[in-house]
Amino acid sequence: MGSLVLELQRDAINPEISVLVLLRKALVVAKKLNIQEFQQWVEKELKGYPENSDLPQYRFMFGQLKARNPYRGWIPVTVPSQIHEFISKRPVHQPISEIETLVETLKDKNSSLITMPPELEEILRMYDDIHFEIQIHIDVSQAKGLLEAIRDVILNWSLKLEEDGILGEKMSFSQEEKQSAAKHDYSNLLYINIEQSQMQNSSSESQSSSGSFSNDLRGANVANFANQVCGNARQQANQHIHLSEPRKTLAEAAEEIQQLLKQLEQTNPTATESEKVAYVNDETTPSFKRRVAGALQASGETAIDEFILENKYLKVVKSAIKGWLQPGC
Repeated sequence: MGSLVLELQRDAINPEISVLVLLRKALVVAKKLNIQEFQQWVEKELKGYPENSDLPQYRFMFGQLKARNPYRGWIPVTVPSQIHEFISKRPVHQPISEIETLVETLKDKNSSLITMPPELEEILRMYDDIHFEIQIHIDVSQAKGLLEAIRDVILNWSLKLEEDGILGEKMSFSQEEKQSAAKHDYSNLLYINIEQSQMQNSSSESQSSSGSFSNDLRGANVANFANQVCGNARQQANQHIHLSEPRKTLAEAAEEIQQLLKQLEQTNPTATESEKVAYVNDETTPSFKRRVAGALQASGETAIDEFILENKYLKVVKSAIKGWLQPGC
């Protein structure tokens, strides 16, 4: 074995060496050189970050809000951008060993990480009248990016040690190298971008197989996040509630029209599509049609797709509602 620092550099650029092994080796170097700030950082990465602690920027992930439609799988949930950004930015407190295990488990699958505090899901259901399971989907590539960020920190640190004339021999460092290390500040390599793991009160911020953060992001640590976000999400939801009214109108209309079509099936099971559309037109009031047509114009024609629970009704419902958009209807 030659220089411990050069060995650390070789391991940092070797994708076959796990980040867990790399961190352990970095811990040996940091302790032997008595570089406390680096030692503390490595220990947090190995053991996990405490709740409410400051996190490096690379330990935040961003997801997409989705609901599980029983017939269409996971579909995007549309909420005002401020609320989505507030919810989808997730702190990651887990030990690096758990993150590596998760990435390894999902590497050969078309998968995403899913997470959602129950308290937050309940608020979203009430906010947008969503009747399906809601989850935040995070692409697994973000977890891989987290691992690579740690690898980069260790590589840059080892290169700086070499630049400072600190290489070590086998598993030891000379007294002169230890004194040299004490004169240098390596903290700028560690905490360049620190963010609070708790969300700020004024934050501006296909179905596939899915893996779950079954530890912090779905367990005890996420409860703290949920408690902090609940009041803020409710406040922002109330401020923007008027934006969701068209979607609520479409959801209610889709349900009502589907019920009408089910009634028609009982009396005329062989009705054609045009007969079904005519029946819906006859059984709905002009004011209902105007209200639904306005909601569709406000939300976009594809919005209605999210609320049709049974595919066999989709074409008829869309045809009927689009017909109401015509002048004179």
